[in-house]
Amino acid sequence: MYRLLVFIFFIYTIPLSSQIGVQAVTTFPKTRIAETNTNNRLFPFLVGAGADYWFRLKKYRLEFFPAIHYQAAFEKITFNDNTSGKLNWTVLDFTPVFQFYPLDFNNDCMCPTFSKQGQFLKKGFFLQLAPGIAYSRLSGEQTIVKNVSESIAFLRLGAGIDIGVSDLITLSPVVNYQLSQTLDWSRFFTTVTSSKVDVFSGLFFSLRMGWRFDRKNY
Repeated sequence: MYRLLVFIFFIYTIPLSSQIGVQAVTTFPKTRIAETNTNNRLFPFLVGAGADYWFRLKKYRLEFFPAIHYQAAFEKITFNDNTSGKLNWTVLDFTPVFQFYPLDFNNDCMCPTFSKQGQFLKKGFFLQLAPGIAYSRLSGEQTIVKNVSESIAFLRLGAGIDIGVSDLITLSPVVNYQLSQTLDWSRFFTTVTSSKVDVFSGLFFSLRMGWRFDRKNY
């Protein structure tokens, strides 16, 4: 862990080019959970937004995105006695994303906005590695769930493509598979295989819009 922190600090202090971005994000958990009293299948997805600060090495297509995301999911449930309740699940995460372009790694172009035409796939295709930490909060109204807060470590692995809208604006759709620690909601919910809920693992989708402000380079 110490070596990883030193490496991240070293990378983030190298002279770099910068950009900011906003993201629309959603998570589809691989494990749907069932409420104990009703067996309702809950939380099919989380949806939210994020922001990041982009920078890269000058001579290589290795890029970094310290990012923060907020996602939420809401459920209305009906119990066996016909009473109703609500569940709210929110997740706030911090993710230092590492992104590289395997088809164009040894390149000092001012990507990802592609003022140079051509070679769309070569310039735009990238892979991502994103370790992170999240703060999860589950709360309820008229249910046995009160306030359950937990920290979750996770890892995202995925790929995406940069689409240059203009010299200074880029759209980047990305799909990741997310591996996460389990949550201990066993006193509230049941699952088929385990008392702990692997509810934050699954598919993570994002659509990023990035802006650059260094117009003088074009």
